[in-house]
Parts: sequence; structure tokens; C-alpha cells
Amino acid sequence: MTSDGAYPHGAGRHGAVLVFDADDRLTGWNEAAEGLADADRLLVQGALPEALAPLFRGLPPGHTVTDWPLSGGGFVRRATGDGPAGGGPAAGGDLSGRLFAAASHDLRQPLAALSLLLGALEGRLDGGAAAGGGKGAPGRGGALNDPAARDLLNAMGNAVQSLRGMVDGHFDLVRLEAGLVQPDIGAPVVNGILTRMALDAAPRLDGRGLRFSVLPCSVRVATDASLLERILQGFVASTLRHTERGRVVLGCRRRGPDLRIELWSTGRGLQPDQLLALREEMRRPDGAGDPSVIDLGLRLACGLARRLGHRIEVDSAPGRGTMLAVLVPRAADGADDPPAAAEPAGPAGVLVTEPGEDVSRARVLVIEDDPMVLEALGALLGQWGCAVVAADSVDAALERLGPGPQPPDLVISDLRLKGAMNGIVAIRQIGKALDATLPGLILTGDTDPMRLREARLSGYPLLHKPVAPMALRGAVARLLGRERLKA
Repeated sequence: MTSDGAYPHGAGRHGAVLVFDADDRLTGWNEAAEGLADADRLLVQGALPEALAPLFRGLPPGHTVTDWPLSGGGFVRRATGDGPAGGGPAAGGDLSGRLFAAASHDLRQPLAALSLLLGALEGRLDGGAAAGGGKGAPGRGGALNDPAARDLLNAMGNAVQSLRGMVDGHFDLVRLEAGLVQPDIGAPVVNGILTRMALDAAPRLDGRGLRFSVLPCSVRVATDASLLERILQGFVASTLRHTERGRVVLGCRRRGPDLRIELWSTGRGLQPDQLLALREEMRRPDGAGDPSVIDLGLRLACGLARRLGHRIEVDSAPGRGTMLAVLVPRAADGADDPPAAAEPAGPAGVLVTEPGEDVSRARVLVIEDDPMVLEALGALLGQWGCAVVAADSVDAALERLGPGPQPPDLVISDLRLKGAMNGIVAIRQIGKALDATLPGLILTGDTDPMRLREARLSGYPLLHKPVAPMALRGAVARLLGRERLKA
């Protein structure tokens, strides 16, 4: 730092980099890192990440600290800011972006708690779920077996998911129209995106009585994975509005140099004049649109596609259904983004979740700094029969696990935690403290593409808040594994 307390050019703003080896020991850093507070005292070969946390506590607002895994083990920690090169105050657009990101994240927290509590209440209605009985377990009588109560609960769940979609859509649309969305083009495997879509969308479609299938695809595409996922979420939101019964299928086809990702749905479809009007609205370059013709989800998808240089197509037949597609360039051979983790597949290669899998008897550590979400996660996991250790930080987690603890079977952490540590680092630190390799699951209400990319590169599965309870249960079951759950 300079004598007046300001950061020198580049320090903490555009490139303070620290490199750690597979043992989490500091092996190197760049010149910008030497400008961080207390760097002359703390930057020592072999230092551990927790000892270096004070370096990042004095960063000005708007700066982020991210960890990037290295293929041979270890990771790179980088402190970056959003302002222009050369330092100085962040631009007004940057402030708007931070405000929108913070508001979007904060609104998702009570939504996440409400969604999880509804899942716990559903377990009470099922009766016996806490003992691992699943949906087929007998009820306890009284209101627990009241069909009207279950219908009301389902309606509440649908309302929460609809509200989530509107919150996501409105904030993303404002960020898009303000020029705050900056694509981060990589070469992701489509299968990872499709898997996350299956986890996110399956419970919502199932709640409407729609059968949902996702066909796996191993092709790599040249795109921003987070923004492409938002496009597909817009497709799903639009489909939920216009499909009352039948089936929804998500799959891919090669078309020349592109991959065509398609969402098919049965239903009433569109008349020729309606289809023509929709296509015209989708071509509007200003992001505006007649809400009676194009809904929020599809309008957002079109705006994101334009930002990425992708093309969206729509086709529909009266009485048969509608098809929405986005055409994405295939990545060049040899693209080196890390492959998506393999996911279980059902008959004919259709991705499936296992919401009825018994997850009882598992010891789960939950790290979440929002008290509402922490309590709701504990209630839901406890309803499923898990032994839950709940904490709002790594230090609190280690304290509650006790001296010489048996490692938990799974760690679930929020991505954004208080202080310099995020959920990715938290899971690694817990594993290191217990000398164990722990399965981890990241939950997040963040929409910042860089944060989401960081989470996906970590290798830990990622679920977005508010997470559907059955999506959470399916992810927990897969991470625990059937062998671990056997008595």
C-alpha cells in the first residue's frame, strides 16, 4: 500500500495472484500481490491459505477473491476488482452491477429457506420420511393424510418456484440491458449443463404433472456455460407457462459447425399467426417485447443469446406442442476445459435423479452464514433422517464437530461466506483439518458468471438457491453413494 493507504496500480484490483501446491502451501506470487496489506510480513514460502487471509480483508468494496484449481493439484488465488485499469473509483455501472448482484443474492436467501421448509413440511405429510421411508411410507393420520393439505402444499411450492423464476429473470434482464453481463467464453461439455438443468427443472416439471427427460450429450461447445444455462432456464420457464400436460424433452442435435440444443414440449401449441408474432418479437434487438406475445423467460433467453452471438429458433404446431432451440458453436478439437463429472443415466441414456433414495443415517455438515437458510437446511435434512451438524463458518464447524471427530459423510456449504473464505475453500479446509477427502456440495444464490464458473471448476456439484428439495435429495444421495448408506 502507498503512504496514503491507497492500493498501488494493479494491487488487489487487476491481478494480485498467489499460487499454492497440492499441499495448500504457498509456492509463488506476483508483484501485484506484494502491494497487498501486510504482504511483507505474510508472503512467505510454504504459508497456508488461512494464514494469508488477512491479505484480502482490507480490499476496497467491489473486489473479489477467487480460487482456480490446477490440473496437477493445488490452486491459484487471485484478487480482482471491477473498476477500469489504472485504479480509481469504480464506474457507476460497476456500482449498479454490485447492487443488482447483492439484491438478487439477498432476495434468494428467504426464498431458499421457504423452499427448504416446504420440503420439510412435505416430509411431515408423507409420514415416516424421517426414517427413510420415502414417499410410500404410511402417514400418521389426521391432517397428515389430508389430500387438500397436500394440494395446498404443492401449490405453495409452485408459487415459490415461479417467484424464483421472476426474481432471476428480472434481475438478469436489468443487468443485461445495462450492459453488465460480460460473457466468459470457454469450452464446457454440454452434459454438465444438461445435468444441472435436470436437477433444477425436474422437480418443477414433476410438480405440474409433466414427464421430463434429458438426453445426455458429450459435445463441447464454445460458450459461457452460466449464460447458456440461463437461456435453457428461460426455455423451461416459458414451457411451464404454456404446457398443461404431457411430456418435456431436452436434447441435442449436431447441425454443421453448431450444436442445436432443443426443448420439446407437448401441449396446445401455437396457431400460425401466433408463431409468426412470437418470431418477430424474438428478433427485436432492443430487448423489449409485448408481454402478451413473449414472456419474461423467453425474452431473457433471446437477450442472452444475442449477447453470446447464438441463435434461437422456435417452432410450434397447434394441438401438438412447441420446440425451442438455441444453436451454439461447437468447440474446436482439443479444447481443454475440464470435463463435467459423470452423472448416472437411466434407460436409453436419459439422465435421472433418485429423489426416493434413502439418505438417512448420514452425518452431514452444513456451513451457511444465513440463519434462516441454515435452520431450514437442518430441518429438511433432519426430516430425511440425517444427523446434521450446522455451523455458520469453518471455525464454528470444527468446534461443533468436537475433538478428534469422525469425519462427516458430506459437507454442504454456501458459496458466499463471511470474510475472505468461500464455500469451496471451506470444504477443502474442513477436509484438511480432519485429514479426510470429503464429498462436497455447493449451494449458491449468486448469479455472477465469474463466481459460478469458479464454483463449477472446483469439481463440487453446484445447486442454485432456492433449491428444490427433491433436487437437493437427489444430489445428496449421489454424493453419499449407496455403499456408504448401507448399514
